[in-house]
Amino acid sequence: MSATIPNASLTFVQLFTIIFSGTFGLMGLIFLVVGVAFDASLNRKRSQCTTYAEGTVCAMQSQFGTTGLRAVYSFSIDGKPMQYVSNYSGKNNLLVGQSVSVYYDPEQIGRVYIEEDARQMHSFARVFLIVGGAFLAVALIIAVVLLGI
Repeated sequence: MSATIPNASLTFVQLFTIIFSGTFGLMGLIFLVVGVAFDASLNRKRSQCTTYAEGTVCAMQSQFGTTGLRAVYSFSIDGKPMQYVSNYSGKNNLLVGQSVSVYYDPEQIGRVYIEEDARQMHSFARVFLIVGGAFLAVALIIAVVLLGI
């Protein structure tokens, strides 16, 4: 099929390829940006949380409407007991009573970084990076094969 589009020197195949590759390329870039942003956010949080406290997993909390569990961590700062409920729910390998390393920001004590907790978000970011890379690869391969760039 080599019909041309009126007032444009594009064939249908070229137009389809541009739209298809452009869409996949844009989706790939969006996934990559989200993955990089999540990873950068976690790294920034880790660099801000410099003070160490020993903590434990004191409970696992179910989240309404999901099968995932959120960990509840307890630790103390200067003898004052604190609790932190994970922002992430999912299937994790944490057990109630398990010891964890808690890092917190001395300037803003509510900012907490727990490696076991952050591992889930690093995996989430990695999935976004892989999907974004795959979408970009598909876009480039289709563009090269069909347009012969």
